[in-house]
Amino acid sequence: MHSMATRKEEYLYPENTLGCLKELDHLTLHPHQLEAAKKVVFEMGGRALLADEVGLGKTIEAGLILKEYMYRGHVKSVLILVPASLGGQWQSELFVHFGINSIVHKGKKEWRKSPVTIATIDLLKRPPLREQIEEHHYDMVIVDEAHKLTNPKTLNYQFIDSLSKSYCLFLTATPIQNKSEDLYHLSSLLRPGLLGSLREFRDGCKDEKEKIVIKKKLDDFMIRTRRKETTIAWTKRSIQIEWIEQLPYERELYTAIEKFYLNQQEANMHAFSHITLLKQGCSSIIALLKALNREQNQEISRQLGINLDVTPDQLITAKAQRILSFIQNTDEKVIVFTQYRATQLYLSWFLKQHNITSVPFRGGFKKGKKQWMTDLFREKAQVLIATEAGSEGLNLQFCKYMIHADIPWNPMKLEQRIGRIHRIGQKEDVEVFYLLNKDTIEERIWHVLQEKVSLFRYIIGEHDDLLSSTSKKEIDRYLEDALLHSRSEKEMRLKLNQLEHFYELSSIKEES
Repeated sequence: MHSMATRKEEYLYPENTLGCLKELDHLTLHPHQLEAAKKVVFEMGGRALLADEVGLGKTIEAGLILKEYMYRGHVKSVLILVPASLGGQWQSELFVHFGINSIVHKGKKEWRKSPVTIATIDLLKRPPLREQIEEHHYDMVIVDEAHKLTNPKTLNYQFIDSLSKSYCLFLTATPIQNKSEDLYHLSSLLRPGLLGSLREFRDGCKDEKEKIVIKKKLDDFMIRTRRKETTIAWTKRSIQIEWIEQLPYERELYTAIEKFYLNQQEANMHAFSHITLLKQGCSSIIALLKALNREQNQEISRQLGINLDVTPDQLITAKAQRILSFIQNTDEKVIVFTQYRATQLYLSWFLKQHNITSVPFRGGFKKGKKQWMTDLFREKAQVLIATEAGSEGLNLQFCKYMIHADIPWNPMKLEQRIGRIHRIGQKEDVEVFYLLNKDTIEERIWHVLQEKVSLFRYIIGEHDDLLSSTSKKEIDRYLEDALLHSRSEKEMRLKLNQLEHFYELSSIKEES
């Protein structure tokens, strides 16, 4: 019976062709998207990690795969799990591009009537909805931003693992967040046993011959297309680093924090909190003052020896002045990224004092408000000020300028940010600016990462991924020791020069 069905399907769809294409005359597909869909359907059995670089249209690839399986009658019930801000976008793209109707699950019972349900993992992973979802068998489960599933100890991972599903697609442009084991855990959800046991995988990462074997196995479940491998005529991406001299008060405050912790080293205080405060001091005065006002930092505030009751003029930072100058000298739209909500609110206020309209974008917004803010930016405001929530899922090809008011230490996050504007549909060259404070923790770590890990080339997509088996916690501990516990500048530099070894250990480089 099975062989007859197979022969019938081969007759209906000769030479591994996608039958659904006859219903998609209106859709322009790029060759890499077609190839990805064919590989998933005909070689991977419908279980795959779509890991193209940011901006290459992974949602279109997933929709095409889904459409093909629905066209063949193999898929009728579908669960699509996405961040809250992307539910409406997925619903719209599935209907406009593929004619697939869906419903966004908001916790009510209407989702039971729809064969295609879009929801967030956060909504479904806890009782009572979890039990209701786990009662169902889904022909296909799709998970967007799947890099959040790399820890088997989390509810997210366990929920996805518990779902009954025939086909499964994971989407992420950043499959590696901290270490090569991230890929192992994703493969365990998609293709259990493919990479052997975790111990076998770790041992294999240490052996040159085994690395080649692992790389071939990764190709069995992961599709990763780079921009340079496509036929798309990409606009240029310009990266500019600007070194900023802090203004007198912000420098005084930053230096006071630095000196306080140098004097407290022998008190065995937690070094990571030191780094956090220094990073906030590089972002904005208001972000640092807000942190110092927290209960756990009250003692620090009392011992700093400088006035923390500041005037609005003292809140002004050199970075804010540079951002204002840039915006005043262009009629184009500009995206400003920051890690801290306090900095976001301050920049919005500061720009308003100079008659510049801006809209905020952050994780606390509900889906409707996020879409509203995006529309306001497109149609009315000149500036969008976003926190890290803006680095996922936003399509802002109508903008070509991006300013980083501060930088995360994870290069993957930087690439996600830039991918909001440098993606399919961008018609102009993109310019990205990094504002970094001189003689601060920003300068030290930037130089180390740029020189020793080729971060700069990696950010602009010209460097192979380093799938390091070293965790972010290990790197953080090493940085803490080098930056905060060195007895001299020479000792600090010697320690930082060794940082490259953290990235070399057990790395897997893609074949050129």
